[in-house]
Amino acid sequence: MSKKQILTLIVIGTLAAGTWCQAAEVTIRGECEVAGAVVTLGDVARIASADPDEVQRLSAMELFPTPAGGRQRFVRQREIQDVLLARGVHLGRHRFSGSSQVTVRRAAAEQTTQGNALAPSLHRRMETRVSDAIVEYLRTSAGDEPWMASVQLTAAQSRLVSGVRNEITVSGGQTPWLGNQTFEVTVNQPGKPAERFSADARVTLPAAMVVTNRALHRGEMISPSDVRLERLDPAVPIEGALGSLDEVVGQETTRAIPEGKPVVKDSISAPLLVRRGEIVTVTASSGGVRVTTNARAKADGSKGELVAVESLHDRSAYFARVSGLRAVEVFAGVVRTAPSDTVAQKRTSSRNAR
Repeated sequence: MSKKQILTLIVIGTLAAGTWCQAAEVTIRGECEVAGAVVTLGDVARIASADPDEVQRLSAMELFPTPAGGRQRFVRQREIQDVLLARGVHLGRHRFSGSSQVTVRRAAAEQTTQGNALAPSLHRRMETRVSDAIVEYLRTSAGDEPWMASVQLTAAQSRLVSGVRNEITVSGGQTPWLGNQTFEVTVNQPGKPAERFSADARVTLPAAMVVTNRALHRGEMISPSDVRLERLDPAVPIEGALGSLDEVVGQETTRAIPEGKPVVKDSISAPLLVRRGEIVTVTASSGGVRVTTNARAKADGSKGELVAVESLHDRSAYFARVSGLRAVEVFAGVVRTAPSDTVAQKRTSSRNAR
């Protein structure tokens, strides 16, 4: 390798290292309240980086005017990125995550009749803010799972975290992380010493759902290797999602299911064992006597379902219950008794003739 090539590699490595050090994780909040006249990136997002100067620079980036009192503005993550791009921010150097849309409000008056206590609605938002910080901490410390945390703050703790530019970090907790946990919350206030307090939280995880390991086509039989249990984001509820592998394995898909997607109740059904137009085996049992014949199915059916079948001899139709692959069974009462009756009548007539 020539000296020129080595020098080029060194320069590229230096630039890459500089970019890495300055890269930031920008997590968009679901909602925020702004007291100032202009909304900044630090208001709508939590910013983390190994470079404190980069955090400060991005936090102070102005985005748009604060909504008037009593109003709110819904801003998509894409809109925020467009404004940052116009401000000269290299989006490729940073990672954006969090909510796809943030609700921005002007901060309401924080005083109530109790003097220095926050308004109840703002107090609840501060609890949500701390809960969100606990969730972010759990994702990095205990595994990237859809954690849920609920916390109750005192009035003093709520006031402490209510500063618009205050950054919150969390530590503590213990394995297995679920249930009642105690965390240490550190509030970093610009120009002031950091303050800490303990917060009791209830940590939970959503129920696991069945998701596919591969793309499934319509009409496929689901095998154990096709599915797995996974905990999904509770912020996106999925109607009809199934939580047991036993409910899914052995069933047949009624529509295509992409890889990694939940299996919902109406996307599967019991497999069809009898199909319309097929010749099926009909079994009738009564008093230890078992009679078997053939018929043509007039409808599709899964195991245990009643389907109409048609006799191959006289095309008479009757119902039978699906018992297996191309097999049905009938109740004893359905077995025709006309031939036996006819024989009995003939025997009676013969006696009378004598």
